[in-house]
Amino acid sequence: MKNYPFSNENACLVLDDLTSQYFIKSSLEEGYLVLADKKTCFIDARSYLGVKDNLVKDGIDIKLLKDISDVKDFLTEIKAKNLYLDFSRTTVKAYNEFLSWGFNIKDSSEIISEMRSQKTSDEIEKTIIACEIAEKALYSALESLKKGITELELKGIIEEKIIEHGAEGTSFETIVAFSKNSAVPHHKSNGTRLEKDMPILIDMGAKYKGYSSDITRTMFFGNPSKDFVDRYNLVLKANLTAEKSIKCGDMTDNADGYARNVLEKEGLAKYFTHSLGHGIGLEVHEYPFLSPKRKNELKENMLFTIEPGVYFDGEYGIRIEDTVLLTKDGIKRLFTDSKELMIIKEKN
Repeated sequence: MKNYPFSNENACLVLDDLTSQYFIKSSLEEGYLVLADKKTCFIDARSYLGVKDNLVKDGIDIKLLKDISDVKDFLTEIKAKNLYLDFSRTTVKAYNEFLSWGFNIKDSSEIISEMRSQKTSDEIEKTIIACEIAEKALYSALESLKKGITELELKGIIEEKIIEHGAEGTSFETIVAFSKNSAVPHHKSNGTRLEKDMPILIDMGAKYKGYSSDITRTMFFGNPSKDFVDRYNLVLKANLTAEKSIKCGDMTDNADGYARNVLEKEGLAKYFTHSLGHGIGLEVHEYPFLSPKRKNELKENMLFTIEPGVYFDGEYGIRIEDTVLLTKDGIKRLFTDSKELMIIKEKN
């Protein structure tokens, strides 16, 4: 694995299932993973027979887990000096237990986040498929759009379509927001009914073989006002400007600035109340975070979102979001649809 930093002296104990999936492509819901010169899995008897063959095939050592002391004895046996834990995923109770083992405890959270941020070709391919599924599900669900449909009804159709098109599930809880509800970035869909001359905001994603996609589209049911159209086009300009400008080596705060500056010139930056985007992979929100408050370098083969938005309390919100791949030549968008404002007319 590229830039693998762990060794017998500097061992890492993985406690969470997502990180174990990253390193060994297998779930360890009942067990532990030690990253050292070799990767060693301690597996509970309930899961041992179900995963042992695949792990051995992949060159991973496996040991039957009887008690957590088995892990401590193993770390002593390989003469570990430093024990790395992901502090962002470790409880205080667990930390204190591992501290009592006598090793120097260090934080692996930044190391692992950096490793996971630059995707392999396999991870990229799974994400591309997750994006294809989400896009197909969205546009097939929109065929059911009609006056009187509720946010919850449309949400249910979208999630059915996600499964129908080959995903294992959604990558997060789908957001469907009509009218003034779209002004709440993380609105929880409810029984609000669609009426003529309402904006619609849909934020959704599909999960394929563990990897996530994320897409937001804002559209209009009926006849939008000039103000709505003008503001939509400014958000689209911010989205496209960031898409065209971000390059390898950019810092995350500068990346956010490409979009924010477009809105600032038109007096709309104060309505852009979140950051430009977030990394995406096994988790829908992961490192890097494209925020004005973060200074992290963007590197080739990172996957993240570009999602500028503006929100007008009591009126409506507009957000346009894509999942993208950063290549040596710049941004590659992983959706193929047009981002021009979609105006949907009421069916007769």
